[in-house]
Amino acid sequence: MPAFGRWLDECNHAVPMQAPTPRPPEDILRHAVVAATMAPSSHNTQPWKFRIAGDTLDVFADKGRHLCVIDPDQRQLVQSCGCALYNARVAVRAQGFHDEVTVMLVDAEQPDHLASLHLRGMNVPSDDDRARMTALAVRHTNRREFLARPVAAEHSDALAGDAEREGAKLVRILPEQKLAIAHLIDHADRLQLEDAAFRDELGRWLAPSGSTRRDGIPFAEKEYGSAWPLAKLRALRSPHLASAFGQLEEERAIAAPAIVVIGTAKDEATDWLACGQALEAVLVRATMLGLSASFLNQVLEIPELRRRVGEIVPDVGYPQMVLRIGVPAAPIRHAAKRRQLDEVLEIAP
Repeated sequence: MPAFGRWLDECNHAVPMQAPTPRPPEDILRHAVVAATMAPSSHNTQPWKFRIAGDTLDVFADKGRHLCVIDPDQRQLVQSCGCALYNARVAVRAQGFHDEVTVMLVDAEQPDHLASLHLRGMNVPSDDDRARMTALAVRHTNRREFLARPVAAEHSDALAGDAEREGAKLVRILPEQKLAIAHLIDHADRLQLEDAAFRDELGRWLAPSGSTRRDGIPFAEKEYGSAWPLAKLRALRSPHLASAFGQLEEERAIAAPAIVVIGTAKDEATDWLACGQALEAVLVRATMLGLSASFLNQVLEIPELRRRVGEIVPDVGYPQMVLRIGVPAAPIRHAAKRRQLDEVLEIAP
């Protein structure tokens, strides 16, 4: 996979401010796949595959990376692929092409084929297209503290606008709603971390320091303790982990400058894909504004608690994502790695 800097240099060199020079569709779409792989995914599972066929990029779910305990209905898997699809669209536009998406979830013969992205004519990229392409390459999930600095109303309004354009609704919750959801987050952490099957699946997607794997969450970012492999095993077996981490997550939720909930009007696979695109649009915009985000989706991974979130924030529809947002207190120290391009991309003959 090209390094981020080289990828941006190549794309910017290929996209002058006037109408761009024609280039082979495969070249354009390869860059789009590089952008797609930078997307966030549940536990950094990167559950996607891509195929370039002429002027079309097909997006597939990689069910071999499905989190069976954490995400039994594959909702987060489809959302993750939606994030990747959005990044591919941004890269296509930034390289000077219109994009058109066909949702393929209704195809019974290819159930893993989620969507197809088509190149549809050349166009001069806007400043916003370029800014988004740059932002998606440097966006990282911030699992630690934020500065005690408020998020401006106009910034959360901009995030809400981006979500709406992708077919979802973003609500910035009020202080009393934040407190209620923070308590649910603590409860969710305790329930999950007391479940041996959950801890086993989580452990398989935590990457210890020094690991050469290019997926999973850097263990040091989870703050369960030391990042070394044996310490990971000890931490996940600790009888105090559930209560300690639940309390930590609750405190961070309460202290967060802003918490937003993203929801959809319906709760079907097509809505999950749209929510993923809305989520990444929000995260990219947040990066452009100097903000970062952290996921609080454990509260949506337990059906009863997800229902209660919907009751606390009734105007969001079906809650799909909960994020805390703010200005990071320190640079990201252990950015999650990404798989190589040849691991996820197929070129059709």
